[in-house]
Amino acid sequence: MRIWCLLVLATALVDVAVRAVALETPSYILPCNRTDPNINACIKRGFTHLRPYIAAGIPELSVPPMEPLVIPRLAMENGNGAVRVRATFNNMTIRGGSNYTITWIKSDVPKYRIDIGLSLPRIEATGKYEVAGNVLLFPVRSKGEFWAVFYNISAVTKIVGKEVTLEDGKRYMRTEKLLVDFTLGKSRFRIRDYINDGNILGEAMNQFLNQNAEEIIKEMKPAASQTIARYFREFLNAAFLKIPIEVWLRDA
Repeated sequence: MRIWCLLVLATALVDVAVRAVALETPSYILPCNRTDPNINACIKRGFTHLRPYIAAGIPELSVPPMEPLVIPRLAMENGNGAVRVRATFNNMTIRGGSNYTITWIKSDVPKYRIDIGLSLPRIEATGKYEVAGNVLLFPVRSKGEFWAVFYNISAVTKIVGKEVTLEDGKRYMRTEKLLVDFTLGKSRFRIRDYINDGNILGEAMNQFLNQNAEEIIKEMKPAASQTIARYFREFLNAAFLKIPIEVWLRDA
């Protein structure tokens, strides 16, 4: 009987030790308290604190490095307005995404809602693309490599989460909805069109893109916002569903 009791006690101690290790606060998290009257400031500090970790990547959360951020495939379609195209981007490499500044935070903790304002001075993207459709009534079919740079980006991200309990019995936050809106200060584009490479049409396409960048971005913005939001919703869930809520949001 005594041996049985010792085994039960030992098992309980091991379980407590395992839980303590599992719930240990990682270095990349600055936890906040639900009752903190300045919780928005705390969340802002937390996102700012994350920046170098996001830049390097967090392997245990399956978060890839953001410098550079490599996106194997991104597709978007815009079926309204003057720019009606289907665009697919492959092997995208994005630089500058981790150089963000959190400008403001507005949260509703009981509803797991966080609105984030942020700014980035510069983002550069390269990769391969394929576009088909119509731009300002002109049919367009283009395929090749692209380079783009965007300056003075202001963005608002709205995250709506939901508390869920997983098989381990712990509570996590799942991102149910993520919305993105953004404005750009200035943009530059360069493409190498495989279909029209080396002829006047290929060069004319580069001139057209840069001369009409503002209008094209305006037309493509809804499709781009939805595509970016969908990608980062999956990105956030990969992380949030591995960190129990009690690790980053404490009750007291």
